[in-house]
Amino acid sequence: MIITNQELQGKDIGDKTSRKVLVAEDKLMLVEFQFAKGSIGVPHSHSEHEQIGYVVKGSFEITVGSETKIAKQGDSYYAAKNVLHGVVSLEDDSVLIDVFTPIRQDFLTPDEIRTV
Repeated sequence: MIITNQELQGKDIGDKTSRKVLVAEDKLMLVEFQFAKGSIGVPHSHSEHEQIGYVVKGSFEITVGSETKIAKQGDSYYAAKNVLHGVVSLEDDSVLIDVFTPIRQDFLTPDEIRTV
């Protein structure tokens, strides 16, 4: 399956942030997040999910556990289960791609899901 980004609709999730589920299957999910400058991905943890993130565009202050760094285009992070993590967008039109395993059922709505 090949999915073009233009086929998909983003969803406003508040604080000048949008989310687009790019693809999901039983155990793996790919999600694009777009942020305006100053938008905050509130620190949180997942009891069931591992997460890998990749900075596609812009820059973020990213915290994972007790570590905080500025991440720019091409940088990535990993948040294991139960590890506190969050982001602050430092530029307009900043984009993160996150991979979740297992999938985030709470992200799945009929207009977002593209299943393998």
